[in-house]
Amino acid sequence: MNALITGTTSGIGYELAKLFAKDGFDLILVSRNKVKLENQKQELEQTYGIQVTTYALDLSQVNAARLLKNEIKEPIHALVNNAGFMEYGDFVESDPVKQREMIQLQNLFLTVMTQYYLPDMVKYQYGYILNVASMAAFVGLPKASVYGAVKAYILSFTKGIHSECKHRKVKISALCPGATHTLFAKKSDAEDTNLFTGYVMDASQVAAIAYRGLQKNKVIIIPGLYNKVGHFLTKCMPYALVDKVVTKIMRK
Repeated sequence: MNALITGTTSGIGYELAKLFAKDGFDLILVSRNKVKLENQKQELEQTYGIQVTTYALDLSQVNAARLLKNEIKEPIHALVNNAGFMEYGDFVESDPVKQREMIQLQNLFLTVMTQYYLPDMVKYQYGYILNVASMAAFVGLPKASVYGAVKAYILSFTKGIHSECKHRKVKISALCPGATHTLFAKKSDAEDTNLFTGYVMDASQVAAIAYRGLQKNKVIIIPGLYNKVGHFLTKCMPYALVDKVVTKIMRK
């Protein structure tokens, strides 16, 4: 069996790769950092005795999904759409190129990859798809408005295809993590926000919860009691109050 996982340089993606490898999946890992990919390949093959194929590719480019599909010859039994990034700051001052790349990567690429591989999973009545959304999918996210919007798309899209496939023996889940110890915060210039100086989960813990949830075919996976309570409160509180709380969380 083969698992295709994007965004495996570090963090949740790499921790998920370990879990699939532990269960005997051969891996196809995709990210931009060729050196890290090669190091991960050696470590995973030596530790788990599986085969790892790597592709160093910028998935935010328009033709990335087609290029990757043309390279991959193996059947895919598990697809993890994990690659993503965030740009911190007011939308009016943001880089339009980065915003388009965010939409391209986390919405268009994710959708096309799912469309490539889901039909065979349905045909053979076996497969897993894990789309990584965020707690940001449930609220408007000041200082990261486009990021919140693309994650809301991921959640909605995943819920739709989960419903379509729930009687076809294909397990499809959306992972909605909160703040997590990865390089994500530093890369997005958000590590000094209240979000990342408060309750932050370990990537390995998030990945383990995600993996178990996917096996159970949970449509929405929210790791951690703190995040579950936060999600519950966003459904109960007036939106004006939710917005006030989220705005404070996103401040530096």
